[in-house]
Amino acid sequence: MKRRLQSTFSKVQMLALVVLCLSRGAIAQPTEYEIQRDVVFGAGLVNVSTQPLSRDLFLDAYIPRTSDSEARTPAIILAFGGAFHRGEKGDFQFSEDGASDSSIADYCSALARRGFACFSIDYRLVPEDPALPSDLDDGKLMPKALLKNPAITSRIEFVRRKMGLASLDEESREQLWNGTFAAVQDMDTALSFVRANAQQFHVAPNRIAVGGFSAGAITAINLAYGKQPDVQAVIALSGTSWGYDLDKTLTTDAPPLLMFAGQWDLQGIRLGSASIAKLFQSRGAPVTQAWVPGFGHLYPMEAPSLATQFNQASVIDRITNFLNAAFNVSTD
Repeated sequence: MKRRLQSTFSKVQMLALVVLCLSRGAIAQPTEYEIQRDVVFGAGLVNVSTQPLSRDLFLDAYIPRTSDSEARTPAIILAFGGAFHRGEKGDFQFSEDGASDSSIADYCSALARRGFACFSIDYRLVPEDPALPSDLDDGKLMPKALLKNPAITSRIEFVRRKMGLASLDEESREQLWNGTFAAVQDMDTALSFVRANAQQFHVAPNRIAVGGFSAGAITAINLAYGKQPDVQAVIALSGTSWGYDLDKTLTTDAPPLLMFAGQWDLQGIRLGSASIAKLFQSRGAPVTQAWVPGFGHLYPMEAPSLATQFNQASVIDRITNFLNAAFNVSTD
């Protein structure tokens, strides 16, 4: 069930949204779109510690309508957040500290109206006890021992408490490790599925981006810069680096990355995002940083974001501009 934006915004949050509304120009005529819900794009193993079984993976496709049956639109695959423990691909929001995020369904609707095909994907979560992918290269991964560092797992522990789960132990740490990479595998499966069915979805198979919020953003970063399939851009809404060791995998020809963080975001997100940006810059890889003033880890897509030279745009407008540039889409 969708959780509506709470009315208890801080004064700073409310002022930020007012400033945005006063500063925005005319909005382009929206594009009509259709939604295909619960499309099976693959399957994955769960319950691996007890009785392994395969479960279907689903996506919701938001496809812009066009009068040209031969037209192919650029696309983005998005994953929800929830500390790898919770969340949904549909119209679902988290609320915390007087604010809520926009759901992935909200982002997909907005992007489809702006002419991008958007796919909100399901992926296996830690409580499902997912299987670790068999094709991992241990030489490219962060040390599993980091899962014993409270600074790394503090958000995980917070979410587990909210879900009524026990603190991490050896078994659940193993499930978290497996879940981190199962999510990458599931997003990669979705990417292959969308590309294989590009004609059905009216998608340009060589113009696909990936992204997500929080754990979904981490998953997109892991996929694009760790596993490294062919994608054209990456969007990270309050994401960081965990899983693949980007210091070992990042190349100069990596796809461009757009990173957001709230002004009062989680410490791990703020520090991790800064480290990623520094690494990208040292390798000559394209990266754009933006912060969302007045918000923490959760913020709506209409919130203003600030970047270099005090450049201001709402989160969704900045994503749109970034994708247009990455896909070389004319905005005339």
